[in-house]
Amino acid sequence: MKARFNGKCVECGERIKVGKEIAKNSKGIWVCKACSDIEEELP
Repeated sequence: MKARFNGKCVECGERIKVGKEIAKNSKGIWVCKACSDIEEELP
């Protein structure tokens, strides 16, 4: 999913700008895609 708001990744501290790919981690928190510990399931 693409970010709709600017923010900061709680895992690595990287700035997340609008349009950057983000994903939820196993705790249900939105993080940058590289920090997500859940593998994306493709249809």
